[in-house]
Amino acid sequence: MFPEQKFAIVKFQSETLSFQEAERINYEYKSDIDYSKIQYLLIIIEDKCIPTFNPRDIENLANLYNTESQTNNHKTIVWLIAAPLVTALTQLFVSRTNDNSFYCSTVHNAYDLLNIPMEFADFKRLINNPNQKL
Repeated sequence: MFPEQKFAIVKFQSETLSFQEAERINYEYKSDIDYSKIQYLLIIIEDKCIPTFNPRDIENLANLYNTESQTNNHKTIVWLIAAPLVTALTQLFVSRTNDNSFYCSTVHNAYDLLNIPMEFADFKRLINNPNQKL
């Protein structure tokens, strides 16, 4: 999380993504002390990350995702995805979430959709080096 920029990145990098893992990541993200400071969220699902949950579980995941444990100030949420299976599952998931969720397949489109007050070069730097400060 980059609370100073009101920006957060959640990156799914493992080879598989189970329902339990998605549930855990959702809980940890929403429990973070800086969660309510975030206005722009980028969720990256790398093309090697394959969901292992049943597509019928998408409704349950969407309900967990839409449940807030603290104030949600997200203006825009973008899902950056590349693999065909993940694209299909993400489209089903996003259709069950709030209106401020979008999905795309390029970093440039994610930047455009987020409409974040940050230079594109800084945006790319944070994605590539999330531990680096601006």
